[in-house]
Amino acid sequence: MRALRLFGDRDARLAEMEEPPPPGPGEIQLRMLAVALNHIDVWGWRGMAFAKRKLPMTIGAEAVGEVAAVGPGVEGWRVGQRAAPYGALTCGHCRACREGRDNLCENVSGVLGFHLDGFAQEKRNVQARQWPQVCAPYITTFCPGAKPSTPSPSAAISPEASAPTTSGSLRLAKAMPRKPHTSR
Repeated sequence: MRALRLFGDRDARLAEMEEPPPPGPGEIQLRMLAVALNHIDVWGWRGMAFAKRKLPMTIGAEAVGEVAAVGPGVEGWRVGQRAAPYGALTCGHCRACREGRDNLCENVSGVLGFHLDGFAQEKRNVQARQWPQVCAPYITTFCPGAKPSTPSPSAAISPEASAPTTSGSLRLAKAMPRKPHTSR
């Protein structure tokens, strides 16, 4: 599988790496459709001194993917659905995470693509709870536990529910070609 990997300061290369195993409990496997360049990717490429990470690593902090496989115990996801990532590895246990507000997590383990392997690879396994679904023909995102808003032609993105999703991911998702989708 191909991935864009950072090998050192200002040394990013397309490289081959092993495909991820089938998704484990609570995980989905995504086939990446698009990856955006984020300022944190540029900082990482420049070798920012404050980054504690092990090289080589896969870059890419923002992406849009399509579910390729669903792990055991995962509900509400099916193969072919699109998802927009939240790029931080959050705990899932603190109050903010339990309320579906991962952007306020008290125990963030790192940012994908900066501290940990990111999204600039063909496939990646991720925790299903951290990935807002992208619905066509309109884009809506929601936090686990929150009520998803009803899409309408006048509101392409549900701003009240998209807090943990990066703006670049939503712009990427909006630009993706539409295909028929039925809601869950």
